[in-house]
Amino acid sequence: MLTNQSYRSKIYNFLATFCLVSFAVIAIFVGSASWAIAQELSPVSSIATEINQKVSKDRSRAVKEKQFLFEPKSGTLAEVNQKFHEDYDRLIAEITSTFGKSGGPTVLVFTMKKLILYHNGNREEQQFIPLLYHQLKAIEHHPLTLYGTLQSFEGQKLTASLKDFLVERSNLLQETLTSLNEENWSQNIVGNQKALLTDSIEYINQVLVEKYINSEKLNNYVRLVSPKIIGGVNEAAVAELELINDKIKTLLSKDKWQSPYVVICSAHQARHGEVVTQYFEHVFNEFQGEAAEREDRIVYAESIFDDEQKALRLLATHILDQKLGSAFFRDSRRAQSDVMIDPASFWLWEHTMDIPKLP
Repeated sequence: MLTNQSYRSKIYNFLATFCLVSFAVIAIFVGSASWAIAQELSPVSSIATEINQKVSKDRSRAVKEKQFLFEPKSGTLAEVNQKFHEDYDRLIAEITSTFGKSGGPTVLVFTMKKLILYHNGNREEQQFIPLLYHQLKAIEHHPLTLYGTLQSFEGQKLTASLKDFLVERSNLLQETLTSLNEENWSQNIVGNQKALLTDSIEYINQVLVEKYINSEKLNNYVRLVSPKIIGGVNEAAVAELELINDKIKTLLSKDKWQSPYVVICSAHQARHGEVVTQYFEHVFNEFQGEAAEREDRIVYAESIFDDEQKALRLLATHILDQKLGSAFFRDSRRAQSDVMIDPASFWLWEHTMDIPKLP
């Protein structure tokens, strides 16, 4: 006969065994289902793996095929060279950010239209070319293109297109001549410009009558008007220099300049003896030589017509190159010469007899 204790023990054993069996069945079922699901998803997993591998390869290929602006354009050396240019640009930006700021250099930028002053945290614009300069230039340019147009047809009869060109120019110059009576110029300037216009009108009318481009008469016209052109140029230069001098004296009277620089912009290559350059040579007592090697506080920006930011970048490049030249060559202007100037000069001297000569 079973006691209560024995009875409870058997019940407990039965329940424990039942639970273990149930868990085993569930585990087998779940495992089978998971395996089935995994089998169904395995193609998707394979596709995902392939995609990941492809993306990884594409990324790797993109790194290998990265485009560089400068030679060499591939490999580790391309990366090294690229880093140099990135570092150089960063240094340029750092220098540019100091222009006109407290403790930084005062900068004057002369574009083709205006004078821009960076000083004491401010940017200020002013006009530095007088109206008279532009007016005289408008008149005195016409003989140059007149000669350039007709010179190509020397010794030839007047064509219909050339006739139309000359008639149009004659009428325009006649209108200009009449308008000079309204200008508030000195008598010397008015008289010189009227004489220039009259000479041009008379020559054009002579060609229209003769219907022929005579070489000797064209050259005589050039000789006749050249002194008048020079006279107008002289007046324009004086007017521009007087205005610049007044502007600079006024600006200097307001505040002291810190490490000043001047950037002179131009629409073309540097002109020897350019007016603003000459003026600041006297301001700084710094007279110019040849090309970039000549420059210290006066920088000439070729082919930068009115791009203020390019002008500032050029100045920053100038300052950085002088700093590097001083550090590596003990010559602040050395980096502004071609780095190969010395070996090139020696090679050219050594091989002078082997170099072909053109007439």
